Amino acid sequence: MVRYLMLVKYTETGAAQIHNSTRRAEWFRQWAGQLGVSVESMYWLLGEYDAVVTVTAKESAPIVALMAHMHGQGFVRTQLIRAYTEDEFQTILRLMPGFGGD
Repeated sequence: MVRYLMLVKYTETGAAQIHNSTRRAEWFRQWAGQLGVSVESMYWLLGEYDAVVTVTAKESAPIVALMAHMHGQGFVRTQLIRAYTEDEFQTILRLMPGFGGD
């Protein structure tokens, strides 16, 4: 299973239609489900980014396809960041040459 954080910024169109944000979030969940992507969390933010979403899937391709579809709608631009659990990251660290195990 792969997990990504999706950082979201509204486009001018998205900001002008902010009152429809929660409706678009429901559409996003539906599109995600159709692609086999689970939406673990969704938060609206104040600051540089307008929202952050945590998504998981069996592989990266459906998540990237979902992101591309969202861009095509014209309301948001996103940045994907691969996220790892502590156990997953520990497994990665063990692959490093000279890993001491602490």
